[in-house]
Amino acid sequence: EQKVFSQLGRLRKLKIKNPDLKIGVCGCFATRDGASIASKGAGVDLVFGTQNISKLPELLGSLEAGLVCDTAPVEPDFTELAPIQRQDGLSAYVSIARGCDNYCSFCVVPHTRGPEWSKPSNLIVDESEAAVREGFREINLLGQNVNSYGKKIENELSFGGLLRRLDRIDGLKRLRFMTAHPQVCDENMIDAMAECESVCEHLHLPVQSGGNDVLRRMERGYTVDEYLSKVAMFKDRVPGGTLTSDVIIGFPGESEKDFEGTLEVMKEARFDNIYMFKYSPRPGTPAESMEGQLPEEVASDRFQTAHQLQREISESLHRELEGSIVEVMVEGPLAEKPRKQVEDAPFVEPLLQISVPKRFVGRSRGNHRVQFHVEGPAPRGGELVDVTVLRSSINNLGGVALPVGVAMEETAT
Repeated sequence: EQKVFSQLGRLRKLKIKNPDLKIGVCGCFATRDGASIASKGAGVDLVFGTQNISKLPELLGSLEAGLVCDTAPVEPDFTELAPIQRQDGLSAYVSIARGCDNYCSFCVVPHTRGPEWSKPSNLIVDESEAAVREGFREINLLGQNVNSYGKKIENELSFGGLLRRLDRIDGLKRLRFMTAHPQVCDENMIDAMAECESVCEHLHLPVQSGGNDVLRRMERGYTVDEYLSKVAMFKDRVPGGTLTSDVIIGFPGESEKDFEGTLEVMKEARFDNIYMFKYSPRPGTPAESMEGQLPEEVASDRFQTAHQLQREISESLHRELEGSIVEVMVEGPLAEKPRKQVEDAPFVEPLLQISVPKRFVGRSRGNHRVQFHVEGPAPRGGELVDVTVLRSSINNLGGVALPVGVAMEETAT
């Protein structure tokens, strides 16, 4: 929220130079505090909520009369596929649902985006097929809780069924999704991940805490044991799959035992990566007024401890990938850093003048960032190449692309 007002301050300077410039604010924050933004943000012409994007042409047409603020909830219109203009790229993002029904006590989303609505599967398929025809090789399905898809619509596909249907799209190379909720992570979804060729072996499954009392106050709807059972099912049925998560440190009332439980979950689940946050009160949420708000120094100390543990786990998991072969979707050449001239040393110009880029970057199916060296013709963006992993770090894997035509099975043998 502070960043929003800082950005408005910067934009206001542009408006002084160009009085015809129109400034609009949209999003969850705008939905909740639209009137406050309009009063504090001098120079703001338009404030509208996340659900009001469909009314944007109408709202823009009303600006001549002065400030427009429209944050009233609007039921999404899923009767037809809206025109979509995408920039060139490799991955297309496809929204499959809006809103949320979970009402976690720390989250503002249900209060600003309303209840969950699933987009009809036929529209999702049409949008995904159109993206593939435009040249996108990968589809990313988006939703606050993608795996609760279709549960409120009679005769609609389940999330696992949607994955299976999209997997049949000709030309689709990879299918990803985010974010899944542990409470509705079921066999149908995990089996679809295991069975569908295009579905990547990466599951983002937020745990948030390793303390049952904290999970109850968060209103997450599962226990630690239930969460770990979902993790075990994923690892058993999707061998070699990558697991990532979200963790909140210092939630109100978090005891030392609760925090130790979080560390134990991290050790058992062995997340490849975690989005870790210190708890921050969100106005209008139940957690804001909960007793037991932790001192900043306690939350910071626990955060550093958990952060260091995750670094060790990530480094260990990535070292285990050294010597393996991973499929990488090429994003493009790796930007080379300029070589520094050493005093009294000869400057070797050819090192900076490579006619064909030799180093490239891309993503593995497990969502690892992979830097790799290529001998021979340069691969194009979107091309799939097999890379032998030779080194690893917390954030990257590094290796060499196999010659074209060399099968992964032959090399492994």
